[in-house]
Amino acid sequence: MQTDDKTLSNIHPLFSRLSGEVIWLLMEEHDASSEDINVFMDNVMAWRSAHLQNMRRLFENKELYLQITVDRVGDIPADQEACITCEKLSGKIIPASHPDLISLLPPYSLGCRCRGKIITKAELPKSHDYLALEDCPKHSFMCSTGWFLNYSWADKK
Repeated sequence: MQTDDKTLSNIHPLFSRLSGEVIWLLMEEHDASSEDINVFMDNVMAWRSAHLQNMRRLFENKELYLQITVDRVGDIPADQEACITCEKLSGKIIPASHPDLISLLPPYSLGCRCRGKIITKAELPKSHDYLALEDCPKHSFMCSTGWFLNYSWADKK
């Protein structure tokens, strides 16, 4: 399988339906300023690129693992922290050799705080839990907390 960004985006359950235009319109509908939208779009592109890089590494080396981590944003209200679903996934492991790898990979929605850290077998924690398909959140368009819609992106630049 090719592992260029377009191919990877087209097979990921979220990235295959998430375009820049859709994100821009969503932010406009929530009255975000053009400055906030521009900074948010820059963040989304970096976020997408990081996830695609992890996907590429997992596809190219089936001996790797992805450990789910949860991003923290230090200056937002507690009610806008990561959703309970993401919190429960923190630390879970996904082997690159898993037959349903694509279905398991974060992000699960726009605004999802789950990320992946690539680790080797030697780096696996002594006590670890694999992410089971039935425990994996369904990929949806937007994080249930909607935290990013009211965040002052331009002020954090």
